[in-house]
Amino acid sequence: MMGRGTTLFLCSLIVFFQSVGQNDFNHYKPLSSKGSVPKDFSNSTLTKIKQDNREDLKSLNLRKREFFVEQINYSIDEILHSGNVTFGDTISSYLQQLGDRLIAGETNLRGKLRFYVYNSTEANAFSTRQGIVFVTTGLIAQLTSEAQLAFVLSHEIIHYQEHHVLDLFEYASQEKFYSYNEKTRFLSNYSRENELEADRLAVKMVHDAGYKSAEINKTFDVLLYSYLPFEEMKLDKRYFNTDELYVPEMYFEFKRNEISAKFKYNDYLMSHPNLAKRKEQVVDQISKFKEWEKEVLYEDSLQFFYIRDVSRFEYVLNKVYAEEPVEALYAIYILEKKYPESSFLKSYKSQAWLDIMKLTIKKETFSYTNSSFNRKKQRYYEGQISILNQFITVLPKTGKLAMGLRIIYDAYHSDTTNLIAKKCYETAIHLVVKSDDFETSKFSTKNFRETLAYLKELKQDTSSKSKLHAVEWDKYAVIENQSKGVTEDFGIDSTKFFMYGISDIIRDSSFLKKFKQFSAKKSILDKNKDDFNLMTDVEQENVEYFKYDNEVHLKMDSMLVFQPAIFETTKSSEIDVYKTFKTRDLVFKEIYSNAEDLNMHVKSLSLKDLETLSAEDWNDYSLLQRSLTRAISDYENDYFVLDIPNLNQINAKFKTEKLLFLEYQHVYAPDLYFGNIALFTVLLPVGLVYFPIAILSGHYSDWQFYVLDLKTGELVLDRSYYVNEPASKHSIGSRLNGMFHQLKQAKNDY
Repeated sequence: MMGRGTTLFLCSLIVFFQSVGQNDFNHYKPLSSKGSVPKDFSNSTLTKIKQDNREDLKSLNLRKREFFVEQINYSIDEILHSGNVTFGDTISSYLQQLGDRLIAGETNLRGKLRFYVYNSTEANAFSTRQGIVFVTTGLIAQLTSEAQLAFVLSHEIIHYQEHHVLDLFEYASQEKFYSYNEKTRFLSNYSRENELEADRLAVKMVHDAGYKSAEINKTFDVLLYSYLPFEEMKLDKRYFNTDELYVPEMYFEFKRNEISAKFKYNDYLMSHPNLAKRKEQVVDQISKFKEWEKEVLYEDSLQFFYIRDVSRFEYVLNKVYAEEPVEALYAIYILEKKYPESSFLKSYKSQAWLDIMKLTIKKETFSYTNSSFNRKKQRYYEGQISILNQFITVLPKTGKLAMGLRIIYDAYHSDTTNLIAKKCYETAIHLVVKSDDFETSKFSTKNFRETLAYLKELKQDTSSKSKLHAVEWDKYAVIENQSKGVTEDFGIDSTKFFMYGISDIIRDSSFLKKFKQFSAKKSILDKNKDDFNLMTDVEQENVEYFKYDNEVHLKMDSMLVFQPAIFETTKSSEIDVYKTFKTRDLVFKEIYSNAEDLNMHVKSLSLKDLETLSAEDWNDYSLLQRSLTRAISDYENDYFVLDIPNLNQINAKFKTEKLLFLEYQHVYAPDLYFGNIALFTVLLPVGLVYFPIAILSGHYSDWQFYVLDLKTGELVLDRSYYVNEPASKHSIGSRLNGMFHQLKQAKNDY
């Protein structure tokens, strides 16, 4: 008969091999939801508020109790509906399995806890009063053993078991300085006493589950150094070298920035005890269990390391979408050691280099108008990643553009059927054309090694004084050669190595054809700018107005309406939950009503009918959330390549090329203060005019309209309106009618 440890080990192996079948890292696919939709996702926020069991809230007065229930359910649903949380996926299933193992001896907890992965580069885990435990991919990516993850989950289970969320709310409610919204943000930021208690009781839970004690304290090492990449790996001096590109070793001899994190720091003004105190307590707690190691049942499973690699691939994706190319490139460097043939890593490496190229172009644009731009984008790195950052930083503009083009070109030609790789390549060409520092004629038509051999031959011929082969460079040849990195003594200036890194590219006829096409378009744009600058102020104003008016004319007869971001806030910036949902319903009704009046075909992917959404719908929803966030941040540049194949699938599924996303925030804040009221009550005749005006003009509505092209992956419209209008049927309907009317129109001729 098999023992408990053996049985669970075999179960882990079964799940592991199922997981491997679902995801091949050489052809990695991002995390996605699978199976039936849990009630945490399918039940509406208002339903959850209505069904909330308030038995544990008796210590709060009625007002605080109702507010707490509203805000905590709204806040947790904001997380669940953020597009960053998946269900039925490989990691969430693994977390649930591990969580169930940890509470096997706690009969009062069985069936009450649900575990989900939260896709974020932050190293964090938090539990909720509803019994949901979230663990970020960023934290899992940093861990080195399953026992550490078991301790993290145990810590969060204890927070739930001991009602620490409620303790925190009671504390936050006493702090009058914070708004209620700010107080609810503390839900995963417990007091010192709560944190120490959770650590102390979690030790016993890990012991009872059969894990090694030595791994528990290592969890605090993970927390301390979680701001660093998930591995500390020295950069290989030959990493960037290929048959066509050679990077001199001198570029990897920078001094590494020291790691500064410390366990022991002054926590006097902090809510959390420092990590040194937490470690000391855990060591003391572990000592209370005699002969711990003899009771160990579990070693690290293959499944844990697989799950960790999934989290690390998601780390790369999140870093790229967050416009953090250095962190993404270093993570890719680490993962490529294990998965050198991964098409996913090649694709996201191209995306990261596009970001570096884009920032280079931006610096050219902002060099005179915004001197703080460069400082804003700089970040201080510690450890081995600082070497990579210094290498990229010291590269001149031409070097960054050439390196990016080289890497993106190679990725595309390794698989020319890849739509994203193709779009990245075309975007890279567009960027180098846009730069004033990039001229194909300045680059060598020989690579680094070919140039060395050629110069060696020239030098030998010159030294032999052979009249047949003697070489003499005049002043102009010397200057031209210097620009390419060739010295007067027939050597190579290593600081300009990149001038020899794209010799095959500038000889590629397909590249030259694209380069000329984009150059011709740039010439037209440059001429238009010159013509515009020669216009009078009135003429320029007319042109700008025409352009602004014409942008919204997209000839849309159909559209996919994505979940609108609707917020009703109070004067003190608190979310009014019931008003928010009432206004959200009103906006939906007016969208359908006005679209029907204008004969526009509308489909929606929204949370209006939660119970009807399938796992596939949630995956589409997550993809669009991620895509819109990045597209909006990159608007007017359009240099980031979204997941075009999947966007095209959504296009085919809903049979429309355009997606409409709108944000609407309304606040009612009339200019009625005690002083005003007192003054105009005394001056009653004036007050009879002032009070109605103040009451009626206290409405502020902020509209934002975005249109995403699902065929090209480009954001084609970003339009905002800030108006003094109430959140009424008439005001909302009029605004939507005006927008839809313009969207349906075709562009005018200039």
